Amino acid sequence: MNAPAIAIKVREAGPLDVAAISVLHAACFADGLGGEAWNESAIAQIMAMPGTYGLIVTEEAAAGAGEAPAGFALARVAGAECEILSLGVPAPWRRRGLGRVLVKAALAHGHEAGAARAFLEVAEDNSAARALYLAEGFSVVSRRPGHYRRGAALKDALVFARELIP
Repeated sequence: MNAPAIAIKVREAGPLDVAAISVLHAACFADGLGGEAWNESAIAQIMAMPGTYGLIVTEEAAAGAGEAPAGFALARVAGAECEILSLGVPAPWRRRGLGRVLVKAALAHGHEAGAARAFLEVAEDNSAARALYLAEGFSVVSRRPGHYRRGAALKDALVFARELIP
């Protein structure tokens, strides 16, 4: 028996998507890996900042079962720099390439807005995210000691950067 075909789409997020992004963020960061989950108010404030944009990746079943938000990215452009502020794909949708789709879309949007270089940070113990960013051409440019709290322990944040090439 064949599995139903799935269509993946990325779209820009707007104010009506804040609640959905908050739910996705909580699902991705509830375990503290990569930081604490941001609440709806914090996400709304971030999205209202100049130069900030959100993206949502969805999967839609070919049989018309509807569209399901499967991940998000929040980023901003300031001058010639783009920063991916947060990116997440909850566990049920992982290992399908959706994180890679979001990274590429966030970088493309940043480049179109005039950015020549992109930055992001990730917890040193988030090996899946580190592997994705390295595979997408990022490299570690600095470290922020003790930036993330894991219970009583502190973990470093790794700052990644890459050039945005047309």
